[in-house]
Amino acid sequence: MPRTRDETVYEETQATIKLLARKQMATEGTAGISLRAIARDMELSAPALYRYYPTRDDLITALIVDAFNALADALERAEYKARVLPPEEQLIQVASAYRRWALEHPTDFQLIYGNPIPGYVAPSEITVPAVVRTFVPLMRCMTQAVESSAFQPQLPFNSIPEHIRAHEQQLVTTGGFPISVETYHLAMICWSQMHGIIMLELFNHIGPNVGDVETFYHTTLRQLLTTMGMRWEP
Repeated sequence: MPRTRDETVYEETQATIKLLARKQMATEGTAGISLRAIARDMELSAPALYRYYPTRDDLITALIVDAFNALADALERAEYKARVLPPEEQLIQVASAYRRWALEHPTDFQLIYGNPIPGYVAPSEITVPAVVRTFVPLMRCMTQAVESSAFQPQLPFNSIPEHIRAHEQQLVTTGGFPISVETYHLAMICWSQMHGIIMLELFNHIGPNVGDVETFYHTTLRQLLTTMGMRWEP
């Protein structure tokens, strides 16, 4: 059913509010979102703006969900394009898309993975489904890689400390990931390495030390996977 004019205007206004909020975050940090400042920029009264986002937390939640879904979209596209490659190369392509999206959307990336916003508590029933989407392509590629003949698990990566295993097993079960806890653990190790390099890059800490961050990122990830037990096709 076609949208009514009122629905179109409502959605366009929401998009404008979020655009201005991202501009605020880019200059003031993620904690710098102000509904009153946005209302002033849009020449609206504060009560008029509350029709779209009743509280600042509602706006932050919408921005977080948008960011996670946009990241998930990028990872799913990369996974689809890489489907003809060997599983281990599919994993590299998804990891590349993760870094590329972060560099192209630094404000959104810092919103979802940077310092917590004081006083804000994300409503898990709204944000968690979007968060899970971002992990699915990585988990799927890791599963294929681990189950391929190219992977021969090596110590210490084929062993999980018991208290960590119990926690990760619960997450796998409650999150609905159709994978083993061993695969989940390997994916978490890779993700933490990816994420660490990207955060250092966003704040310009790694570039001056390694020069070519892109090559460093990919080389480090390949070295990690090799140490885990991955054997690469010649």
